[in-house]
Amino acid sequence: MSGVIPGQREAPKPGPLLQRAHVHLLVRALGSYSSGSPYWSRVNAVEAWSPGLYLVVDSSGRIVWLGMAAGDQGVTGRIKTHLSEPWKRATFDRVWIAAAHDGISRRALEAAEGWAADALDLRAQMPDRTWPPSTDWHALIASTA
Repeated sequence: MSGVIPGQREAPKPGPLLQRAHVHLLVRALGSYSSGSPYWSRVNAVEAWSPGLYLVVDSSGRIVWLGMAAGDQGVTGRIKTHLSEPWKRATFDRVWIAAAHDGISRRALEAAEGWAADALDLRAQMPDRTWPPSTDWHALIASTA
């Protein structure tokens, strides 16, 4: 699961300015588990109860977080957890959500998150952040069977 490198006390530097193509990479990362078009919400009003990937931007539109959500409360629950941290509450503005079918495994979600981080070149552009590897991504997201 994604995170900030241990020992980080301040908000990490933001990543690149969000582009339309970035949002569609989230859907591509989910492959056959994608359950529709991506959409956005203000972080304090998000209602996305399904699992999936999410991309958070600051008020300037710069990417500040890429994550995945699994479990009963989906993206909404994950964002609420993030907002318990002061720097995230102060920085997170909007979230783009790519919902996944409920049957997606945690392993597939992690691989999709890693693939999205690679496709967005976030590992290089946001070195204070970590993401899971994209190992076996194609095999894991290729079939909902």
